[in-house]
Amino acid sequence: MDRRDRALAILVAVCWGLNFPAIHVSLAHFPPFFLVALRFAVIAVPTLLLVPRPRVQLRWLIGYGLGFGVLQFTFLYAAMDAGMPAGLSSLVLQSSAPFTVVLGAALLGERLTGRQMAGSAAAVVGLAGIATHRAGLAGAPPHCPWS
Repeated sequence: MDRRDRALAILVAVCWGLNFPAIHVSLAHFPPFFLVALRFAVIAVPTLLLVPRPRVQLRWLIGYGLGFGVLQFTFLYAAMDAGMPAGLSSLVLQSSAPFTVVLGAALLGERLTGRQMAGSAAAVVGLAGIATHRAGLAGAPPHCPWS
């Protein structure tokens, strides 16, 4: 990877990381479902103008958009509005990766490799460990400098 590619990768990681504190701050001023609608309205304009429609059946495109777009972010914003910390929210959102592998196998008949199964198992074990730890804290959120 050259310097430009590394810089772009770092930029993506920084933007992704700053996304969650920005959501947390915005939830102090606006209701969560309004913010989800605003997020998709703002993203829709450049997407419709600049990104060609994928060559997939419309039902898969709509299903993906509803599942990994609308539902995922609706639950994210609702959870953060209810008090879920931004750091934990960013981690839980990554649970979509093992679900994608499992859903691909269940719905599309994709064959899972040993590496995919091991990676999904590691992800689930990690999330379970975090959930167990959080449950031991009796649900008390850690101190957040933005609250």
